[in-house]
Amino acid sequence: MKYYLEKIETNTKLPAKIYIGTEQEGDGDYPLHWHQHLEFDLVLEGAIIGRVNGRPVEVGAGDFLFVNSGELHETKRKYRDRMRTVTILLSSALLKEYCPDVEGSSFDFTGNREASEQVKELMLLCAKLQEEQGPFYELELSIALRKLCLILLRDCRVLCESLPYSRYEQESRRNVKRAIAFLEEHYEQDLSLARTASEIGMAPTYFSRFFKKTTGETYHSYLTSIRLYHAHKDLLNRDASITDIALANGFANVKAFIEAFKKGYHATPAQYRKDHHGGRR
Repeated sequence: MKYYLEKIETNTKLPAKIYIGTEQEGDGDYPLHWHQHLEFDLVLEGAIIGRVNGRPVEVGAGDFLFVNSGELHETKRKYRDRMRTVTILLSSALLKEYCPDVEGSSFDFTGNREASEQVKELMLLCAKLQEEQGPFYELELSIALRKLCLILLRDCRVLCESLPYSRYEQESRRNVKRAIAFLEEHYEQDLSLARTASEIGMAPTYFSRFFKKTTGETYHSYLTSIRLYHAHKDLLNRDASITDIALANGFANVKAFIEAFKKGYHATPAQYRKDHHGGRR
């Protein structure tokens, strides 16, 4: 799954993806990315920390994180030992059916407690319907999702022209998206800062400062997080050796991979695989 621009497939009946995640499944940690869908992350247990458009966020149990279409965001679990969430990725095309000029809008729940409570109730209903999958559950889900759209359009819509983003901030986001796209496409390779800077059309020193200022982390730290994200998925879903996984995902050697993995997951790759997949080697 490409997280620089996540392409979310939905079926013809449901204009959304619904995930019910737990820490045992390794959910919750996603490097900086964006997608065209609107994202709702309701925390049932634990807490989410992260950033949306460079702004730090923390969401505890009983609350939800909302991300507008196209916004740069990343999330991590605050606590490794417990995490339960409900995530809904809602198609922006559904909103456009009822509001053709929705692309000129953003949505904001700030100070709107009633709308927030309604959204949480709908998310819990969607999770219940998704899990039980009773007769006509897709129809019930479709109705609940359209109620979610109604709340967004009626109670939370803000015209983009009224948002406090300067032309420089908008251009910065476009450039950092280009950089992230390039890193995601080529993370398996030996990617120097100079090579990526050249791709974006910036001098290496300027690009280094720009990337840190815009994303909140260094170029090399972010590149490692992309490699680690994909290596983690391979570790749980492939039978390849630890060395093969390290090299296939751009790490210079297995030692570098183990050090990065221990820092991110507080265990060696071998121990993590054993704990999560019953000793698969």
